[in-house]
Amino acid sequence: MTKSSYGLFFEDFTLGMVIDHATPRTVTTGERALYHALYPSRFSLFSSDEVARKMGYHESPLDDLLVFHVVFGSTVPDISLNALANLGYAECVFHKPVFAGDTLQSRSEVIGLKQNSSGESGVVYVRTTGINQRGETVLSFVRWVMVVKRTPESPAPVTAIPELINSLQSTSYRPVLYDNYDFMASGSQTCWEDYAVGEKIDHIDGVTIEEAEHMMATRLWQNTAKVHFNMQAPNKFNQRLIYGGHIISLVRSLSYNGLANTQTILGINGGTHCAPCFAGDTIYAWSEVLEKAPIQGSPAGALRLRSVGVKNNPADKYPYKQG
Repeated sequence: MTKSSYGLFFEDFTLGMVIDHATPRTVTTGERALYHALYPSRFSLFSSDEVARKMGYHESPLDDLLVFHVVFGSTVPDISLNALANLGYAECVFHKPVFAGDTLQSRSEVIGLKQNSSGESGVVYVRTTGINQRGETVLSFVRWVMVVKRTPESPAPVTAIPELINSLQSTSYRPVLYDNYDFMASGSQTCWEDYAVGEKIDHIDGVTIEEAEHMMATRLWQNTAKVHFNMQAPNKFNQRLIYGGHIISLVRSLSYNGLANTQTILGINGGTHCAPCFAGDTIYAWSEVLEKAPIQGSPAGALRLRSVGVKNNPADKYPYKQG
């Protein structure tokens, strides 16, 4: 009997399959410190207990994307260990804040399957839920990933592609606490009213990715995908591919310059990894305001943003008009 696992291949997935992922993770202030060491995050809510208490929290919550990485990372050994590429995300909702001392566990359901025309791989769609120690859902999202087949000759499953919503509704948003907001602590006086639909914001700063940093991030989030950490595992790039979530966190952190008061991420309508990144690449970012909406019962309002990360050229070199 083989005791080691080679992970799931495309033909191992079945529609409706539910996977409870191993290794629950108790998150601490250590994760916060490492997150801020890896990414230039400066949002005051996630940096200061005193700021958080003024806003109505008992202490500073952990960064929303830190929670995403922990929940995502535990799914990799089951969902994407044999992936060729993680293709995209949709319907991501941050249901509840997470605090140091909370324990997170992940569960995924297969909601779609489609074999590629080559017959050598296929796309698996899963809905993943992150649950805390009280059984409360703190995060949910859909992602789709291209997974190789163990045996190309094995029969293709019936194609099933899930219908996904284009954008989250305001009823999906969790309550947010913004009472007694400290603008001096945030470093910006720019408010919800100051942003206009169609406005595009160059976040100006850039971050060059170092080999040690992205490797530390991959291990921190317990992401075991071979393309991220094993130089001897075959891939078409012949070098380690940067975990896409690492780029997402860099873009979010860079967005502080221009969006310093967008403290909380309520949800992510969709996301795509458009091009690979490697150590040595420099990431820049810009955001476009797509929509504005008040949040019922809150002094804050929601901005629907399209944030774009680009590499090796400042964002103002790309074809958009500065707002």
